[in-house]
Amino acid sequence: MFENANRLWVVHISNNKHLAERAQEEGFICIGWTRIGNLSSHDTPEKMKAAYERAFPQKSMASVRSSYWQVFRFAHEMQIGEPFVYPIKGSRDILIGKIAGAYEWSTDAELQAGDYCNVRRVEWIDRVPRVRFSQSALRSFGSFSSVSTADDHLDELRAVLKGRKIAPKNSAPEPEPDLDETAESEDDAAFAAEEVIQATKDYLIRRWSRTAQEFEEVVASVFRGLGYSATTQQGTRDLGVDVIAHADPLGVTPPILKIQAKSGTSTVGAPAVKQLRGVLNPGEKGILISLGGFSVDAKHTEQNDANLILIDADRFVELFLQSYDRLNAEMRHKFPLQQVYVVTA
Repeated sequence: MFENANRLWVVHISNNKHLAERAQEEGFICIGWTRIGNLSSHDTPEKMKAAYERAFPQKSMASVRSSYWQVFRFAHEMQIGEPFVYPIKGSRDILIGKIAGAYEWSTDAELQAGDYCNVRRVEWIDRVPRVRFSQSALRSFGSFSSVSTADDHLDELRAVLKGRKIAPKNSAPEPEPDLDETAESEDDAAFAAEEVIQATKDYLIRRWSRTAQEFEEVVASVFRGLGYSATTQQGTRDLGVDVIAHADPLGVTPPILKIQAKSGTSTVGAPAVKQLRGVLNPGEKGILISLGGFSVDAKHTEQNDANLILIDADRFVELFLQSYDRLNAEMRHKFPLQQVYVVTA
C-alpha cells in the first residue's frame, strides 16, 4: 500500500476527546483557524498569508509564518490518496489513513463551536501501537504543527503496514518553504513539555518490550522502589506469575501481590485476567501489567473484582518515574533519565 506515494502527512486533530473520537468514527480530519473563513479561494501561499494576516492582525510575523503555511497545505497541497498518520492524544496508538476527499468548509454546529470547520474526508487504514515505529519517526510525528510532513519515514510506514520493521533513513527532512522553524506561539511551551514526556514514554516502552525477562526485572525493581520486597519467579513455573511482592521483608504481612508482566504490544483480554484470578489465595492481590493495554472485557473483569488491578503502559511508566530515584544503580544505568524543567506558562 502507498507504493507510489512520495509524501507522508502528519495531522494533529484536537485535544477535544469527543471530537477526536467523532473524527475517527465518521472518517474525517479537521483543523482550526476558522476565523479565516472558507479556504477554497485562497489558492496560493500569498493569498493564504494575506487572509491569515487579515483574520489575525494581532499575531507576530513569526506566528504568521508558522501558521498560514499549515492551513494552505491542508486545503490545497494534500492530494487524494496520499497517506497520513494521526497520533492519538492520550493513547499509545497511531492511526494510519489516506486522504479520501477534497477540502471542505463545514457548517456542522459542533465543529463551528470548537473552531474546527476546515475538514478533509479520509479513509482509516490501520491503528498500530507507537512502539511499531522508530524513535526517529515518532519524533517526526510529534511536530508542534497541526499539519506537517514526514516524508523520510514513508518506507517505514509501508513496512509497518506489512508487519515488518526497517531501519529508518538518516537523511535530514526537507525544509518547508517560508516556514520559520524557530517561531513561537502561546502553546509551544506546553507542546514542548508534552513531547518530552511522550518521548520518554516511547523510549522506556520500546526498551521494555524487547524481552520478557528484562521487563520482569524492571517490574520487580519498580515494586522495590515503591517499598515492597519483590522477587522474580523465573524458572519456578508459578502458573504464569512473574513477580511476587510482599509488604514486609519476611512476606508475612498481607496482602501478598502476585504480578504478571506482559511485555508484548498485543492487547490482553479477559481470559488472561481470569487466569491470574484463579491462582490467588485468600489475602492475595493480583496485578497484571500489560504494555499493550487491555480489552474492554478485561477491564470489566477487573471492575467486578476487588482483588485484581490492571496497569497499562502509561500507568506503569508513571510508577517507574515515581520510584526512579529509589531504583538500584544497575537499573538506573540501564535506563538513564535526567529531570529537566520546561516553561509551561
